[in-house]
Amino acid sequence: MSKEKLIPIIKGGSVMQWRSNPHPISDFSDWKTDKRIELRPDFQRKEVWSRRAQIMLIDTILKNIPMPKLYIQAVIRENVTYRSVIDGQQRLTAIFAFIKGDFKLSKPYIGEFDDKNFADLPKQEQEKFLAYQLDTNEVVNATEEEIRELYSRVNKYIVPLNQQELRRADFPGDFLNLCEELALLPYFEDSKVFSVSSRRRMGDVEYISELLSILISGPQNKKETLDDFYLDYSIWEPESMKNTQNQFEKIIEDLLLIFPPELFPISNKRFRQKADFYSLFAAIYELQLEGYSIIEKDLILLRKDLELLDIHINPHSNGVFSEYAIKCVSEANTIGSRTWRKNILKSILSGTYFGKVPDKQTRELFKEILIALNLSDNRDCQHYPECPLCHKVIMNYDIVTWQKTAKQFQLENAFFVHKDCISRSDYLIHDTKD
Repeated sequence: MSKEKLIPIIKGGSVMQWRSNPHPISDFSDWKTDKRIELRPDFQRKEVWSRRAQIMLIDTILKNIPMPKLYIQAVIRENVTYRSVIDGQQRLTAIFAFIKGDFKLSKPYIGEFDDKNFADLPKQEQEKFLAYQLDTNEVVNATEEEIRELYSRVNKYIVPLNQQELRRADFPGDFLNLCEELALLPYFEDSKVFSVSSRRRMGDVEYISELLSILISGPQNKKETLDDFYLDYSIWEPESMKNTQNQFEKIIEDLLLIFPPELFPISNKRFRQKADFYSLFAAIYELQLEGYSIIEKDLILLRKDLELLDIHINPHSNGVFSEYAIKCVSEANTIGSRTWRKNILKSILSGTYFGKVPDKQTRELFKEILIALNLSDNRDCQHYPECPLCHKVIMNYDIVTWQKTAKQFQLENAFFVHKDCISRSDYLIHDTKD
């Protein structure tokens, strides 16, 4: 053990002394056994590390990787030194729990000691573990007021790790690596999906992991299941991981076709916002999964439809436009809101992806949107459309249809006709069976 260095600090007439030196884990274990160390004084925070965080700390020790300093207070009572932890209680709690046998090494741990607790480790590894040096700053001759101030100073300028920064520490592995790789795709820089501050705190990687989870298990509820993906796919079968990466990049390719930067940049549209982008990404994925494509399709009408959504979606609009806007704010990340938005966008996209007459559900949605659009464009009074066959006003918005020559079925080229008129038409689509 290195020789202790005493550093006097004069404050308020008293002299605090610091001893800066390492102690092996065995010292702390002995103090714990002898009840000569207090882990959490009353001013300490009460947060408890997750089991996964504790496991990764043990992995740090087994790999002999240094960790940040502990801060402790030494008090002599009846010629016996007692210690109180100022900063480091969670680390020591994890160490003591592992030695006691409260948990075994499991995911996210990867190594030869998987499913082993301390007692299961080879004797040599136990000795190495107990000999691991915990670098310690130990204060002597300090008042309670000074200790509280010290604790405040130690923690005051530390920015707490957010959830994604904690995941990076707790869940190393293939899923994290792929998320970090995909977050660096030039597309996300050009589309302005991520702000600079978001990237700085790993918000981009967290969001990519949300998108990846769609490809594995569909839309998720908020971020509740993200840890499970990091854990379950920390070791990812290479071919499966590559297929998922290819699928992700294929969706990005479609987004670039729909929103070409030089013509219709997504960076200027609402669809770059995370709530919209999430559901748009999911909608394209489902269409691709069902075997549909927009390769070599004319995308002009689709872009016009998306432009309509971009203009009219807001909380003060009508019908489905207002509902969509609200679902982007109120409970935006719930699986219900995400799926509802996905279905709306999928219906809009399907007009070009499918290349066939939309099903009844999609036609009903188009009907709702066209009605809302008509109301939005005629706020002073409701203007009913005219039937192109009998040239009479359509009061009930009967049927949405297209010309038979249409190759795509978008809002832009759809119109209303009377229910009784459509079957007599030679140039309008009247096959409205599901």
